Amino acid sequence: MNKLRILSLVTVVASMALVGCSEGSQQSQTSDSSQSSDSVQSPSENLTNQQNLSAEQVKSVASKLLSSDQSVQVIGNEQMQPQLKAAKDATAPSGIKPEKCADLNAKYSVTDLTGTVAATATSSSEQMGKVVQIFSVTDAATKKNISNALAFDDLADCDKVTIEQDGEKLTAQRQILPMNVKAEQALTMSTILDAGGGQKLSSIAVQAMDGNNFVLVTLQTGSMQPAELATEAVELTDQAFDEIKSVQ
Repeated sequence: MNKLRILSLVTVVASMALVGCSEGSQQSQTSDSSQSSDSVQSPSENLTNQQNLSAEQVKSVASKLLSSDQSVQVIGNEQMQPQLKAAKDATAPSGIKPEKCADLNAKYSVTDLTGTVAATATSSSEQMGKVVQIFSVTDAATKKNISNALAFDDLADCDKVTIEQDGEKLTAQRQILPMNVKAEQALTMSTILDAGGGQKLSSIAVQAMDGNNFVLVTLQTGSMQPAELATEAVELTDQAFDEIKSVQ
């Protein structure tokens, strides 16, 4: 199985994260540096009485987190919104076995993040791919759905699944890790993908919410162990919340 096929299947596995967002954000090449509209939806009265970040602030936080990396790409709210809309309307991934695990994933997934102000920073190298996404939640229902997903603490015998797509197959071994994150709610999940032939890829996704701010950090590599990868992902997540506090 070639590298492109592995990455294609990795995208399917990534869509199995409890809180879903657009993987397409890693592919956009459009700059929004000329963006003049930083409009933010009016927060629902049911949201916590905390200041929401503007599009400019969200993008600033995302930009700082990977500023020391090479080949960094930052996408602001204007470009993120069409991708979030596409993620909301996308069909659920197919080819997941056992079938009950696909049903479980659908139950706990949050695919609608359109009620947010969002930005994404990505970097990639031979050693690791990084995606950092910052969301300022402006909709009470969206915040509740995220909170419910982050409370998920049992894979219910779905720690190992197989994914088949276009005749290719890989195995995903998942585990919820007990990591300490500086946020009101957090969930860290490790995934080891086995595509056969000795080809394995480790992925860590840290999802955390504090106040009206939601942070999603995903790291992928073929050269680090999950524990080491998780430590770096949590450090990035904590840094994100520190940056958020500095701009509020």
